[in-house]
Amino acid sequence: MATTFDLGPTQQTDFDAWKLADDGLRERERNLRLFVDNVPGLVATMNPSGVFQLFNRRLLEYFGRTPEELNNWFTSDIVHPDDLLRAVASFTSAVETGHPCDIEYRLRRADGVYRWLQARALPIRDTEGRILTWYLLLTDIHDRKQAEEKLRQSEKALQQIVDVIPQFIDVLDTEGNVLYANRMLLEYTGRSLEELKANDFPVIISSPEDLEGLRDERQKGFARGVPFELEVQSRRNDGQYRWFLVRYNPLRDERGDVLRWYASATDIEDRKQAEEQLKRREASLVEAQRLAHCGSWSWNVSTREGFWSQEMFHILGYEAEETTPSLARFLERVHPEDRPRVEQVVKQEMSGLEADLPSDYRIVLQDGTIKHLHAVAHPVRNGSGEVVEVIGTSMDVTEQCLARAELARAFEAISQLKNRLQNENLALREQIDQEFMFEEIVGSSPALKGVLESIQIVAPADSTVLVQGETGTGKELIARAIHNLSPRKGQAFVKVNCAAIPLGLLESELFGHERGAFTGAIAQRIGRFELAHKGTLFLDEVGDIPLELQPKLLRVLQEQEFERLGSTRTQRVNVRVLAATNCSLTQMVAEKKFRSDLYYRLNVFPIVVPPLRERCEDIPILVRHFANKHARQMGRKIESIPKETIDALSHYAWPGNIRELQNLMERAVLLSSGSSLRVPLGGIVTGSDHSAVSGGNALEQAERDLIARALRESNWVVGGARGAAARLGLKRTSLAYKMQKLGISGPTQ
Repeated sequence: MATTFDLGPTQQTDFDAWKLADDGLRERERNLRLFVDNVPGLVATMNPSGVFQLFNRRLLEYFGRTPEELNNWFTSDIVHPDDLLRAVASFTSAVETGHPCDIEYRLRRADGVYRWLQARALPIRDTEGRILTWYLLLTDIHDRKQAEEKLRQSEKALQQIVDVIPQFIDVLDTEGNVLYANRMLLEYTGRSLEELKANDFPVIISSPEDLEGLRDERQKGFARGVPFELEVQSRRNDGQYRWFLVRYNPLRDERGDVLRWYASATDIEDRKQAEEQLKRREASLVEAQRLAHCGSWSWNVSTREGFWSQEMFHILGYEAEETTPSLARFLERVHPEDRPRVEQVVKQEMSGLEADLPSDYRIVLQDGTIKHLHAVAHPVRNGSGEVVEVIGTSMDVTEQCLARAELARAFEAISQLKNRLQNENLALREQIDQEFMFEEIVGSSPALKGVLESIQIVAPADSTVLVQGETGTGKELIARAIHNLSPRKGQAFVKVNCAAIPLGLLESELFGHERGAFTGAIAQRIGRFELAHKGTLFLDEVGDIPLELQPKLLRVLQEQEFERLGSTRTQRVNVRVLAATNCSLTQMVAEKKFRSDLYYRLNVFPIVVPPLRERCEDIPILVRHFANKHARQMGRKIESIPKETIDALSHYAWPGNIRELQNLMERAVLLSSGSSLRVPLGGIVTGSDHSAVSGGNALEQAERDLIARALRESNWVVGGARGAAARLGLKRTSLAYKMQKLGISGPTQ
């Protein structure tokens, strides 16, 4: 069967490395790795005369010596005494001849232990062949040396007991013909001894493409008569190929003549895969640096000339074949605005005052393209401590700079938009303030003027205000006017309609709750008191707060502190409280439905808003105000209001007060097709009806009538989309509470 050979890894690697070094094809790659401080190895550089210039961090940590101690290695105990003369001779010969050096010897590690290392010194030459610097790579091979030594000792013992050792072993004559093979080798190859003897390369059935090379290499090894090794791919009996290291050792007679050769094979498939993976990683590193647009360079301090990597030529826009790297050619590309600063940075680099000096600058290519670069420089010193060279890397960061600039523009746009929104918010707040301060409080009656005077008196203070009045008289407008005239104007105005919130949720609404405080509390919630911190809290329909919640409200009014529902942590707030009610709190106190101490705390400064029937002189003004307002909103124009309409409206009792009047004006504008206001007066009660609702219980009677009318219209259905609660704009639970409070029950069957 056809078989193949391959060159041994060590001879092939050295041959390729020296050939590539002589041809200069891999000069740039070595320079690139010189600048990568975390290269996986012990790296140093020497000047042409053999004086060390630079040691990487791994090397210094490995030996635990200073650069000065390492430079005097030939007079110290760093090198093992048995290896010192050989090492000095090898390095001296390399420096004198300029030839690469590859030697193995023992060096003393930082912990005092001597270990075997392989030292490879390769010269880096300029275009004229002169040596610029020496590149030295030290590799710890102590474990491998020990393994090889043990293996050689084992092989000597195995020569007599070949068949009982669990390893692939065969014995050959001086011509390479198989004399004997152990059981493991026969089982592995699936061949008989006769088949192996009949094969021209029977030790291992190699891949066909390597056969000729392996055959020649083995014959050369036999001719030399000394132990040698070959790496081959072995095909198992299942047809799968694996890498093996085959070691050939001669068996000599007393005169030293070779009698037999015995060969042992070791599976190195895992090592070969690891080596291949390492090669791929190294290639990926170079490719990653190329893709990252990272170039390497060096400057000679005295000549101002140096070295550029291929990527550096590409970054600067020069052709490698047409350009000699120099500091002057580099500065030609630097942007004129950045050139003085870059020249100053170069002086700092060459002075060596800073170990690793970063800089950022722009370059301008021949076609006008501008690039942004980020560079890091490192000074290289000679034995006297003088800076002789500067090495570094430059990375093209144009995309990052453009991205940062775009991000800055985006932030600027966001900032402008934020300012615009803030300005619009301020304008909107001013509009709201104008809308809700005195603009909606329309009228000139003495009763209204008294209310406005009270607002101006109490607004600058932080006193609690109790606004009382019938439904629809504009109690919320009074509260907003107090807030807008107070020092808290710039803070929040938070409203809570105590009658519109189910009784079980009112405490959580006012004071907040912690997660898990009750069923359905899946997250922490901040209450209205916390939302109104440093602002104003308006408690509408305060008379509807249940008795069990009133002590907690009294505490926060007196001490400005409370606990969230489900929490023991005390929250402190600074809130001004304004309250409003259409109920008689004094009567509720007498009936034990409202705490007297809470009433006195709320009633610090009472303001009674008069009903519309007590300020009849304001009705014509209000009619024109609301008519014009709704006309503007609907795109219509009301130029006249009939006198009989004004008279009828002025004599109506208005149980719904201003709210009823406003809603009537909205309906009137909708019904008016011309410029004259058409008011549907059919539903208005005039004359004697004025006194019908002016008694002591007029407010409750009006509310009772409104609820009863809504219930009749909904066929006494309370909830749902068409129920009475929806018609009145109330929640079902709130309407049920009011029905119970006012004594309203459904029709009897």
